[in-house]
Amino acid sequence: MSEVIDEKVSVNLLSNHMKGNASPTSLYWRGRRYTLSQIGLHHTVREGRTLVHIFSATDGTTFFKLKLDTETLAWRLLELDHDI
Repeated sequence: MSEVIDEKVSVNLLSNHMKGNASPTSLYWRGRRYTLSQIGLHHTVREGRTLVHIFSATDGTTFFKLKLDTETLAWRLLELDHDI
């Protein structure tokens, strides 16, 4: 069952100029580092005038839903699910 978190997190992002994309590789939340092994769905939405990127990712045991605000460049952990 998904748990709504909606907290600020630190995220490492890998940019690949050959493929023309960027994706999160790890996140830091509540003093713990999670290495992301797979990125699932990625989409963009508008919150007013601000474009945000939504990423679904996993470290193999936990599912994370992350949001990147392109105006502030701040990351938020929106949801997590331990039962994947």
